[in-house]
This record gives sequence, C-alpha cells and structure tokens, in this order.
Amino acid sequence: MTAAGWNRHDSTDVSCHSPDGLAEVHLRRPHHDHTAEMTGHQQRWLMLAGPPGNRWYATASSFTPQGLVAAMNTALTDPAPVIRYGDDLRHLPPQATATAVKPLAPTPLDVRRAQAARAHSTLALPTGTSRPVIPTPRQPSAPQRPQASGPGR
Repeated sequence: MTAAGWNRHDSTDVSCHSPDGLAEVHLRRPHHDHTAEMTGHQQRWLMLAGPPGNRWYATASSFTPQGLVAAMNTALTDPAPVIRYGDDLRHLPPQATATAVKPLAPTPLDVRRAQAARAHSTLALPTGTSRPVIPTPRQPSAPQRPQASGPGR
C-alpha cells in the first residue's frame, strides 16, 4: 500500500490512508476471539472507502486467507476507473467523476448465450422460406352430464 502512495501509521494497530483521504485499511494486531469476529463485534481487517456519510466497508477475520486480503487491498489501491451501472450512477458522491464509455463488442460467450436464449424461445419466428406451422384444430369433446348425487341415490 505504501508503494501506491498510501500513508502508513503504526501503533497498536496498523492503519493506511489513501492519498486523497477517501480510503482506509486497518489491521488490528492483537488476535481476537474468532466468535467475536464472526458476530461482527471485532474484526482483524477493516477496509473503508468513500466520503464520510457514504462509505463502503468490508471486514475480514483472522481466518480470511491472506491472498484474499491482499487482493482486496490491491483492488483498493488500484487507480483504474470502476465500471458502474444503473442506480449506482445516481448515487455517486460529489468526489466521483463519471465518464461514459462505448459498449464493448459482444464476446463469443455473449453470442452463444444469445443464441441459446433464442433457441429456447417459446415463439419461433418464421424465416423467409418457411411457413409457420398452424396446429390442426381438435374436435370438441362431447359435453359431460353431471351425475346426480345426494341422499336419494
């Protein structure tokens, strides 16, 4: 994190703060009771991001694999833009900058998914050379008479 320009403060705990002050990572040095970590009363790792009043956070316990904690910290220090969709765009803090991007060309997986969705469609669209199949109407069955029931039977 220090290689990414974050400020590190060591005391009983280790705290790192992003250069813009909008993200923090805290490592609680003394090991905690695992039950307290799982109930949310204590955490080994605390990651915060965003302006005050609109913060995202994540916690990790002492049993969280170090590779996962490292990946989370790497993601927090990555200066690359984050892609946001839909309602996320309406709730961006004032510090955020939104830039429109061109949609990517469909991947081969996108094409296969679209083909599979069309193949499972319940409505088959006629092609230019074929005619739609019209089911032959069935003859209605003879009406059924209700059978009498009751005390007289």
